[in-house]
Amino acid sequence: MDQRQNEIKIIQDFRENSNAAILKADAAGVAQYWMDDIIVISGEGGQYSGKKVLIEVFTEMFEVNPPVFVRIPSVITIGNSGILAWETGEWNYKTEKFRGNYSAMWRKIKGKWLTQSELFVSLD
Repeated sequence: MDQRQNEIKIIQDFRENSNAAILKADAAGVAQYWMDDIIVISGEGGQYSGKKVLIEVFTEMFEVNPPVFVRIPSVITIGNSGILAWETGEWNYKTEKFRGNYSAMWRKIKGKWLTQSELFVSLD
């Protein structure tokens, strides 16, 4: 496996682990893949800035009525610099009727891939 394929595999594994943390309603498990200054735009256009804020959002969401949703990558591209990556795919809820497309920006910091931003678009 060449270096780019190895990096893609790492991001795929991180996404699978993040999905598994959502299934367990584990906010800290999801957050371990976020940069401190992550920016997320939700499927309906809500905007969230910062890991601390998102941990609070996820913790509250998991306490009230834990949703189960997954992000399924269709493309992961490692940039020529080797420090940025783009992921895109589909997301869907297992517990609701929501679904759509998403994209994520990953940044390699001190040898570890972390999510810098995510954009979700609800198509339902």
